[in-house]
Amino acid sequence: MRYSPLLTPLVVCSLLIPCSTSHGHGGTYRGPGDTIPPGGAGTGGGAGTPTGPTNPGSLGTGTTGSGTAGTPGGSGDPTRSGDPFGDPRTTMPGGVDLTQWTFWWEFNKDAYLQLKRATRAGLVSGGEDVFNPRAGVKVNDTLRPTDAVITQSIVPALLAALRGEDNNDIATGCMMALAKIGDTRSETGESPIQQAITPFLRSRVQEISETAVIALGMLAAESAVPTLIDLLEDTPAGRELIEKREVDYRTRAYAAYGLALCGRQIASLEIQRQIVEALFRTIESDRTSTRDVQVACIIALGLVPIDEAAAYEPAEGSAERAKGEVPRTFRRGQVQALARLLDDPRRQDIARAHVPVALARLCKDLKHERFQALKSEIAPRLLALLTKEAREKPLVVQSAVYALGLFADDDADALDASIRRTLIDATDSRMDDQARYFSRIALAYAASTRGDGAQPGAGVEEVLGHFTAQLAKSAKANLDSWNSIGAGVLGRRLAERGEPAAELGEALRAKFEKTTEPKEIGALAIALGILGESESGRALAKRLKTGDDEALGYVCIALGMLQSTEAKPQIDAIVERSRYKADVLKQSAIALGLLGDKSVGQRIVAMLDESRTLAARAALVQALGLIGDRESVPPLVELLGDRSKPAIARGFAAAALGTIADKSMLPWNNAIAVDINYRASTETLNKADAGTGVLNLL
Repeated sequence: MRYSPLLTPLVVCSLLIPCSTSHGHGGTYRGPGDTIPPGGAGTGGGAGTPTGPTNPGSLGTGTTGSGTAGTPGGSGDPTRSGDPFGDPRTTMPGGVDLTQWTFWWEFNKDAYLQLKRATRAGLVSGGEDVFNPRAGVKVNDTLRPTDAVITQSIVPALLAALRGEDNNDIATGCMMALAKIGDTRSETGESPIQQAITPFLRSRVQEISETAVIALGMLAAESAVPTLIDLLEDTPAGRELIEKREVDYRTRAYAAYGLALCGRQIASLEIQRQIVEALFRTIESDRTSTRDVQVACIIALGLVPIDEAAAYEPAEGSAERAKGEVPRTFRRGQVQALARLLDDPRRQDIARAHVPVALARLCKDLKHERFQALKSEIAPRLLALLTKEAREKPLVVQSAVYALGLFADDDADALDASIRRTLIDATDSRMDDQARYFSRIALAYAASTRGDGAQPGAGVEEVLGHFTAQLAKSAKANLDSWNSIGAGVLGRRLAERGEPAAELGEALRAKFEKTTEPKEIGALAIALGILGESESGRALAKRLKTGDDEALGYVCIALGMLQSTEAKPQIDAIVERSRYKADVLKQSAIALGLLGDKSVGQRIVAMLDESRTLAARAALVQALGLIGDRESVPPLVELLGDRSKPAIARGFAAAALGTIADKSMLPWNNAIAVDINYRASTETLNKADAGTGVLNLL
């Protein structure tokens, strides 16, 4: 059930006709228009118009073989695989501009929307709103399915479908749903969900076997770690597990991501060290030539910080002490070993591009002294990558710019002041467009992070002045949009620390009221939503009459984020008339969910019963999974078990059940997606034309 928004008109028509094959994983493409139902390239999914630009070029088959290090897309230059996100150029075939702000939003929106909190919240006075601090909303969990409903209805239905079907869509949808819900141990210590998923490692269908790999990682059982390590390292035991002569590069990359998920959830220091050692061994292995595996291992290392409970000090007089080296099974050594990959000329640029953000992730939770020590080692190296003399590749520069924002803060320390000045000046620099646009987010992060050095807060006024000046003038369309998003992020983060910046809200609102460009309308609407600028509700509501679907969807989302309940009747009407527009339907339904409408799930169920096309049905089920609550469970269980319904709709029903009963408040792959340099992508991370990456799984 993978899918992509990059559809030709011919493909859109073909999606209305059920077929026997489809993309696997119950997935989605992370990019503008993350709304098309599964089954791109005429594979039996539903049609819909993406919220972002479309690619009129042709699509691939959507199938994935058991490729090895020598297969196309597995190694070599990032432009060879046809994946535009590994391409340093700024456009995809067909003219889609990869530098648009909408791509960043799709990768980072979940923490700002907090959709699951909203759909389970009860609106009461005097509470605290996670979206808009000015509103009175108290979050509770009363609309989550009860444990009894999950264990007695949802899990049995998913297990029954998983054991009784061999269809890709149903098998992958059920495995992902069960993994999201989480495992329960029997009295004997056995795990029924893990036992149900493990046999699918041997599936002859690549999508099914690699989904089983990531599902085991999501379950985060200690017993699964050796299995994932064997698959990652292509050991004889790993080959026996999947009954193949070698473990293909896709499965190995998925195993790396699975280990990252385990390492984030398992508290055992021993397990963390086993995972980190396996990831480093794989990166260093001479036979690891695929970029997919190296990228996956680097991202995974950034998600598994070694517990800092015990500090490591090299012995007096030791070689390690003289060199300042620490074993990589300790946090500082882990950071130092990862940082050395930046300077390794043997590493592909697409892999090195993920090192800066991975380093920032490893450092961010350290205590002051340890953080400052590593920051003083890493940040100057990142700054040096931006100089003309460095002649660094664009993908690496983009990531360095972004990571600098994660390292810097608002105080007057020389290093922080230098980083902020570099980011301010980036808009007029000779960096590539994407690096300059990323500087807007990085600057917002830096100026809104409280420093504890000299004069905390010293840099805030300068950055506020910079953003308000940028908003007051017109620049290239993309830069205008990125400045708006950066201003929204800055204002949101300052407000969260008790320092609201009213001038940013006023500047964004003034610009929004004047602009007529649909792309800018969308960017400004989302910026106002991120900021929580409640005074903008009336201006946003006026835009609900816009004829541009892309702008309309983002305006709906912004109104939901701002808790603009007076706009609910208009958004209600948009849901009713958009049942055949997957993009607008999804975003307007999300808006109603954000506004606390508890009836929207049941209305979508009714629309689902009335729908006669596969395209509309798949879109409705996806929307239901996003905003549904426990009242939506019975019709979804019924749909999943109804063998007379198309497999793709039943697979989406499984995905929706998993989303509704998910044990986590954010999507399972949010940790991988947030702040990532999505331009340095591989097919196992985020695949634009077939939805075959780890970020494409629902």
